[in-house]
Amino acid sequence: INILTTDPAIEEASKIWGKDSILEKSSIPLSIFKTPFGSISLLYGPRQIGKTSSLKLFLSQVDDSDTLIFTDCSTILNRLDLYEHLNQLINGKTTLILDEVQAVPEWHLALRSLYSEGRLKECRCWCTGSEARYLLESGERLPGRRGEGKTIFARPWSFREYMDFFYPDQVSSYKKINFKHVNQQWLDDQQCDFTSYWNDYLFAGGIPHSLGAYYQTREIEDSIWKVYVDWIMGNWSKIRTPERSLIALAKRLCETLTTRVSYDALKKGTDIQSPNTVRTLLETQEDHFSIKIVPRYDIDQKKFLPVKLKKIYPLDPFIAHVWSAIGQNIRRLYSESVVSPPLDEGAFLAQTYRWEDNLEVSYLYHNQTQVEIDFYFNDCGFELKSNGNPSAKQRTILKQCPQSFVVKKNQLPLMAYLIGEGR
Repeated sequence: INILTTDPAIEEASKIWGKDSILEKSSIPLSIFKTPFGSISLLYGPRQIGKTSSLKLFLSQVDDSDTLIFTDCSTILNRLDLYEHLNQLINGKTTLILDEVQAVPEWHLALRSLYSEGRLKECRCWCTGSEARYLLESGERLPGRRGEGKTIFARPWSFREYMDFFYPDQVSSYKKINFKHVNQQWLDDQQCDFTSYWNDYLFAGGIPHSLGAYYQTREIEDSIWKVYVDWIMGNWSKIRTPERSLIALAKRLCETLTTRVSYDALKKGTDIQSPNTVRTLLETQEDHFSIKIVPRYDIDQKKFLPVKLKKIYPLDPFIAHVWSAIGQNIRRLYSESVVSPPLDEGAFLAQTYRWEDNLEVSYLYHNQTQVEIDFYFNDCGFELKSNGNPSAKQRTILKQCPQSFVVKKNQLPLMAYLIGEGR
């Protein structure tokens, strides 16, 4: 247990939040991890968001197991080594963590063999990964998943969590309110002003690493910025594209954050020759959770439709700043030098992420009228307006939604709080 809790990430978090609060403010709610024995669960999400440290904290609190196993799978050569390693260690009721398991080719076959031999019957197993496609595709072939195993997205903290953690008195009257239970008139009548808190969130984001540093010192050190710059550039490391091209693409992404854009349009201003290369580069980033490509939903046909023009947002406000730093080719003094991209829409989108049962968020677009509604989530349409009012055609589409809101700039932080998932 001492080895687990002396993890550098946990020690850093203890300095920021205090040892008494670290369990409550863990990157991921620890209660999520208490799954039944005999189940295999998946935890996926971006690097440096706290998957490993949260699971180590969970292991340090486990009181229903005879054996605890934490394995860094980057040290395992192949599935046979993984099988032998686990077969020797599993003993009695076992809680097992396989960290970054996608590093082991065909890792799921090792667990299938152990399961078929009955070795996992009294084993609670969590597999983590920082790359979505391979982890989830392999994970779905595992036994012990249906009904009992969980699939958890390690998302950034929501604005609701940020406010509940640091400014609970300011939001006490809104804590039990669900956005599904209010209407436009109620929203328009609210007098609260969360603008200063929202602006802090737009800078530090919901990444515990950056938010913790900002909360403690009101600044984010260059070393933290560089971790996330290296993460995004590292996602592209296996694709043979010159760094100058990647920097130019990052710049184009930041320039088009609030508009629908094609892969062909994104390659303009870069030396990338093919829109298919742009598509591959951006899908790689989506697989590694640095961006979210938002699909289009046709409210007339009640289904998602393929579309040439995409809406693309960074995962989190701080990650948007990181993308901007890459696009501007800034190597130091990030906080002072990075030009902030437009963030309200992307930060609002981040409030729709869920730990479990992730509901698909989309935008609405009507071909005949060429009218767009910013977001459609959980049967609710949201049109974000800095100033002014929606057009008559936009109001027509909003009326087709089971529920809808026109969210003005001063109301945006409150609506973001209501949509976000709390603890």
